[in-house]
Amino acid sequence: MLDPKNDRIDYGDLLNCPSGCKLDFAVGTTYSLDLDALVGISLALGLGAETDSNLVHNPICLLEALRLTADKIALFCEGGQIHLPNKPSQLYILLEQMVYQVITEKIKELHNYPSFHPKFWLLRYIHELTGTIQYRVVVMSRNLTFDQSWDVTFAMDGVKTGNRSTKNSPISNFLKYLVEYLPHNDLTANKRNKIEDILKELPYIVFSLDSREFNDFEFIPVGIKKGKSDKYDITSSHYPLFNETFDELLVITPFLSKSVIRKLNANAKRNKENNILISRSDSISKLSENDCNNFSLFTLKDEVIDGESIISDSSENALKHDIHAKLYMTRKGSSTELYLGSLNASQNALHGNIEFIIKLSSKNRYLNLEKMKESLFGVDTDDNPFVTAIINEAKDDETKSKLDEYIKILCRYSHHAVVERNGDKYRISVIFEDLPVFPDGITIEIAPLLLKKATGISKEIVFEDIGLTDLSVFFKIIVSDYESTICRIIKIHTEGIPEEREKKIVSDVINNKEAFYRYIAFLLGDNYISSFIETEEMNLDDSSKSDTIKKPIMLPSLYEKMLKTAAMYPERLKEIGYLIESISEDNIIPEFEELYNTFKKAVKL
Repeated sequence: MLDPKNDRIDYGDLLNCPSGCKLDFAVGTTYSLDLDALVGISLALGLGAETDSNLVHNPICLLEALRLTADKIALFCEGGQIHLPNKPSQLYILLEQMVYQVITEKIKELHNYPSFHPKFWLLRYIHELTGTIQYRVVVMSRNLTFDQSWDVTFAMDGVKTGNRSTKNSPISNFLKYLVEYLPHNDLTANKRNKIEDILKELPYIVFSLDSREFNDFEFIPVGIKKGKSDKYDITSSHYPLFNETFDELLVITPFLSKSVIRKLNANAKRNKENNILISRSDSISKLSENDCNNFSLFTLKDEVIDGESIISDSSENALKHDIHAKLYMTRKGSSTELYLGSLNASQNALHGNIEFIIKLSSKNRYLNLEKMKESLFGVDTDDNPFVTAIINEAKDDETKSKLDEYIKILCRYSHHAVVERNGDKYRISVIFEDLPVFPDGITIEIAPLLLKKATGISKEIVFEDIGLTDLSVFFKIIVSDYESTICRIIKIHTEGIPEEREKKIVSDVINNKEAFYRYIAFLLGDNYISSFIETEEMNLDDSSKSDTIKKPIMLPSLYEKMLKTAAMYPERLKEIGYLIESISEDNIIPEFEELYNTFKKAVKL
């Protein structure tokens, strides 16, 4: 179940549509977000491709993946935790409709701002031929980034029944919390309606564990209201984890607080062999011997953490492979419970953050510490990726976390942007109605996503001579001190972006007749991947010919594909209509429009 060598899961495969199904709608959450990773998810959910597929380099495939999923994904993330893509392109503007920032309110008892920290997906699929509905819920510890740390996830599928249940009420309450962060405008109206439909269906959805190890489950959206005043609180008496003593206790957490570990330590019976704490070495270094004297302590071996740099020619950009999983296993008598999700063993996680975890129930004969140790540590010493941890009470390095905190502060001050036309170009004015005072030595700069040059933050910043397809609601924020620099993206409410911007992006990709016909052939294929391969092979076959004699995709072959599509997947013809509307002013497809209109009438679109 947790064998690091064999139990590996690909993020895209985890979300990918079941056979014969298409995505109807997906709600996802993450603390930090890499826009390149979101592009990969769009490829997986829109085209059924792998998240690291070469399709990302093909503008036609990328355009179609982003178009297909733009209105079908609502992804919520922590405000100020969107990471800059490696090579942002104008197509990334289509991601704006998917991403929504969550900015939590300050809690007096906490030193830092609480975080929106859940890693969760709820996906609704529809079978293309039968119309039957299928759901999938995914609870994980992994952010939507390219971080290579070790994470844990749990997923199960559900179907609609005629019996009403309260089992999914925590998910419903979580969705009600999220929908409050959708802006009230025409662009989000469809998403609000979709989430409302899901809320009506959830009481009738039965998720199946399909597992011998587990016999029951409970969703726990920590920090979310479950009534008029109560919240889901993992430290409450309803949950045993922080309130009972256990025969066996396993804790895996990358980040921790002394007070929380002391509480878990008190709940662990005094036998180190029965209690294990796995964390990062710098986190364990915060502890003293008395904080965790009932635990056996482990961290990943250095050669595992630095494995990529050891085998990579370019160790400078090599990623670390440290612990990022959050998991708690308790055994009391014959009963075992497993908690997994986003919850660190930290004060903020327990008493301030928004988190999502799932509690899975089992029996000692199926799940116990010996089985977990064998799965994690292996049976052979050479296979064990872990090493006994040493407590040396090192000091924290808080430089980068302080810079992140400044972005959190900035996000919480009222701001907006306005776009105005200026001849053939545009002007963007970013207005901060008030600005916090930052410490000396801190510099903060801002720039639209697709502009290279940033300027210092002030109450009003103006960017001139912006092209139509360079306009975006994504803005780069660059924060520096004397030693470090971080760059994040924030989404700023922006008025005045012309409606034709998206059509211009489409027409820039489909900029000639040949590109148009290849796109149509791609859309009408039985399978997006095979269509891509087919059109690529055509390009290879024609690569030796001059432009004047290159073989085009002929109307008769498109006619045949459209007949099949009209019979089996008539909804796909709507996508062609959108494409024609986007590029009709370029006058590159007049002979095709008549053919399309004939089919449009036939299938009564």
